[in-house]
Amino acid sequence: MALEIKDMPINPMERDQYEPERFNALGKRGIRRIDGYKKASGKAIYTRDITLPGMLYAKWLRSPYPNAKIITMDTSRAEALSGVRGVLRYDDPEVMGRRVIGTYGSTEDMLAGYCYFEGQQMGAVVAADTEEIANEALKLIKVEWEIRPFVLDGEEALKPGAPLARPEWFQDNLSADPPSPAPNVLNRGDVEKGFKEADRIIEFKARRRYHGGADAELLCGISRWEDDCLELWLHHQHPYEHKWTMHQYFGVPMNKVTAHAPYNGGMYGGWNWIPYSQIAQGVSAILARRTGRPVKWVFDRREDFVFGSMDAQVSYIKVGIKNDGLIIAIDMKSVFENTGNFAEEHFLENTRVPNIRALNLTGRVNKPPAIAIRCEQLPMCFAFTHVFNHVAAALNMDPTEVALKNDGAEGHGLEHLNQFKQDHGFPVRDSLKECIEKGKKAIGWDEKWHAPGAKKLPNGKLHGLGFIWDNEWDDNRGAGVAGVFIQQDGSINIVAFRADVGVNAETTYCQVVADELGARIEDVHFRHQEDVYLPAMTPDGSSNLTTNGYVMRKAARKAKQQLLEVATSIVNTIERDIPPAFPGIKPEDLDVGESQVFVKADPSSRKSIAEVVKDMHGSMGWGLDYAAIQGTTHAPVFAWAYHRQGRYGTEPGRHRLCRQIHFCEIEVDPETGEIDVKRVVNVNDVGKALSPEAVEGQQYGGTYMGVGRNVMEEYIWDPPTGVLLNGSLLDYKWATMLDLGPVDTIIVETGMGYGPYGTCGIGEDVATITTHLLQGAVYNATGKWVDDGPITPDKVLRALGKA
Repeated sequence: MALEIKDMPINPMERDQYEPERFNALGKRGIRRIDGYKKASGKAIYTRDITLPGMLYAKWLRSPYPNAKIITMDTSRAEALSGVRGVLRYDDPEVMGRRVIGTYGSTEDMLAGYCYFEGQQMGAVVAADTEEIANEALKLIKVEWEIRPFVLDGEEALKPGAPLARPEWFQDNLSADPPSPAPNVLNRGDVEKGFKEADRIIEFKARRRYHGGADAELLCGISRWEDDCLELWLHHQHPYEHKWTMHQYFGVPMNKVTAHAPYNGGMYGGWNWIPYSQIAQGVSAILARRTGRPVKWVFDRREDFVFGSMDAQVSYIKVGIKNDGLIIAIDMKSVFENTGNFAEEHFLENTRVPNIRALNLTGRVNKPPAIAIRCEQLPMCFAFTHVFNHVAAALNMDPTEVALKNDGAEGHGLEHLNQFKQDHGFPVRDSLKECIEKGKKAIGWDEKWHAPGAKKLPNGKLHGLGFIWDNEWDDNRGAGVAGVFIQQDGSINIVAFRADVGVNAETTYCQVVADELGARIEDVHFRHQEDVYLPAMTPDGSSNLTTNGYVMRKAARKAKQQLLEVATSIVNTIERDIPPAFPGIKPEDLDVGESQVFVKADPSSRKSIAEVVKDMHGSMGWGLDYAAIQGTTHAPVFAWAYHRQGRYGTEPGRHRLCRQIHFCEIEVDPETGEIDVKRVVNVNDVGKALSPEAVEGQQYGGTYMGVGRNVMEEYIWDPPTGVLLNGSLLDYKWATMLDLGPVDTIIVETGMGYGPYGTCGIGEDVATITTHLLQGAVYNATGKWVDDGPITPDKVLRALGKA
C-alpha cells in the first residue's frame, strides 16, 4: 500500500514531513548519469565547441595599465585589416555612457574608456573572420593613455591620500557596494563585559591573499539575429537572466530572445556574478546586428583571469574564552579588497557565543572585481576556522571538544537548538557529534592526536593533524518552475531550462520524478539545454536541489493525479464514448509503480502508463500506432509547478541544523617548508543523500579545490607596475591528484535539512571551508602559526626561523 501523500510545509521553518515507505530511485547508487557517457567520451557539446555558418569572432582590447584613461584612440588600421568586419569603440553612441547592472547589484560601463585593473577588457572590440585576425587587429589600435597612480592593498587604499582606484565613479576607496557590507559595527551582547568575564584573552592577525580561478572551458558566448529575434548560446550559470538583460539592452521582447545553455566546462560562480558576463554577450549582440552575422566572443586563458575571490582580506581578531573552551566574546575587524562579506556571520548562525562585535570594511583597489568563487561564504569560513583553531591551541585542548562546547545557534546552546528541532518536526539529533565521531574513527584521531610540534617522523618530517567544522549549507533560498510531460508511449520528460555545472543535478531530478510519479528511472529524461520558457533554479547558492527538488516533486504529483484521472475517465466524442483503461474505478483507488498503473485492492489488475495515455482507438479510428501521433481523444498529461524556498540567507529564527567536519593528516618538511597532504576525511550531514555519488563528488572535488587554495593559489602582481604576473595555468597553480593523498568521503543523513526528504545542499561548502583546513594542521606539526594564506613553503620556513 502506498503511503498517504502529504504536501510540503508552507512554513519554511518546518521540516518536510513526507517520508515514503521506501525509496526506489532516490538514494540508490549505480544509477547512470544522463550526461555521463557524453562527457566521459568527449562527445558532450560545450559553447566553445559551437560554430555557426558565417560566424565571426569578437576580441577585446585589454588595458596594459592598472589605472588609466584613454585620451585618444585610432582604430583606422584595425578597421582596414582584411578579415575585420566590425570595430566597436568606447565612444560609439550605442555604448557610450551606458551602464550595466550585474546580478549582485554591481555596475560597470558597457564599454569603458578607462580601466581600473591591468588586463581589463575595455576601449574597443574587434569582430573578424578568425580569432587570429581579431588579435592582429587589436595590435593595430593606437591608444594615447593618461596613466594614473594605483593602489593594490586594501588597507593602504583606505588611508588618507591614497590614489583613487576608480576616479570615474567614486571620490574615495571605501566601498559599500553589494554584496559588500556597509561599514557599520555589528554588536550582539556586551563584548566588553564578555572580555572582563573571560579567563583568557587571545589576539591575532590573519590574512588571505587574492586568488581566483580559471575554468576548464574558456569564457565565451554567441549571439545571432534572425530578423528581430535574438538567439544566444551561453557559457554561463544564469541563462534565463540573459533573456532579461538582452530585453533591456535592445528593447526586444523576452519572447523573441531564445537562449541555449550547452554543457559548462567548469563553472564556479565568479564570472556569472559580475557585469562583464552580461557586457560580453551584449557587445557581441551589437556586433552581430551590425554585421548581420553570428558573433562569438572569446577569451584566451590570460583573459580568463578577469575576476578574483571575495575573501581577499586581513582580519584583526580578539577572543575571550573560559578555561573549559567556551568562547564568550569575539571582537573582529576585517578589511577586504574590492568586495567583502560579513565575516562574523557563522558565529552568529552556528554557535552559542553570546557577545560579538564586528567591523567589515572594503577598500577599492586596482585589481579585478572580487566575487564569490565557489561561495560567498569564504570570508565567514576564514574567520570561523581561524578562531576555533587559535582557541583550541591557546587552551591546549582537542579542537573537536572546543567545537562541541560551542555548537549552537544565535548565541544559544544545544538545548535551544534541540527545542527548535522538536517544535518544527525535526528529529532531535546532534549532527556535529555524529559527524565528529565518524570522522575521528576514519582518520584515527584519538590514536594520532598530539601536542604541537611533538611528533617528528623517521623521514625527518613533522607530523600534523587538522580539524575544522561548520554548518552544512544550503537549503533555504531560491525559486524555480518546471513541468512534467508524459509522452504517448509512456516515457516522461521534465520540461525546464537551466544551466549544467557537472554536479549530476539532471539525473537526480529524474530520480525525484520517477519516485513521485511511480515510474522507472529509465523512463524519465531531462534535457536542460533548450529554452522551453520554464526556468528552473539554475546553479547558485548550493540550493538547487532543495528548491528544484520541491518543484519536481510538486509537478510529478500533479502529473500523477492527471494520469489517474485519465485512467478512470470516459472520453466523450461525437461518434462514441471511449471507455477508460480502468472502468468503474476511482482515481483514488489506483496507484502507480514501476511505470505500471494498478488497482490498490488488486495489484494484479494493471496496465502500463503507455497503455493508459495512448489513445487506444483514435478519434479517427485509424489504428493504434497512428493514434499515437495525432487524432488523440484526451488532453496530454502535463503538469507544471513553482516553488520558492525562501529568501537569500537564513530567515529570522530559521536555524541551520546540519553540520560538516573535515580532518587532515600532513607532513611538513622542516628543511624546505613543503607540505605533504597525506590524507583528508570529509564528513557531511546532507540530511538525505538523494544521489550518494553526486554528494561524494562534491566532497572529493571540493577537497582538491580547498587544498589548492590552502597551499598554492594566489594572484601575484608586480608592485611597481600593477601587472598580474601569473595569469596562466602554468604560473597560477592548482591542486592535482598528485598534490594530496587519499580522500575519504563520509555521508551522514539526519534528515534535518529544510529541503525535500530532509535534504540539504553540499555544492559549495566543502571547497569553501577546506580552504583553511591545513592552517591548524601546520600549527600542530610545527608549533608555529602561519596565518597568511596560501601557506607556501617560504612562509613555513619563515615561521620556523629558517628564511
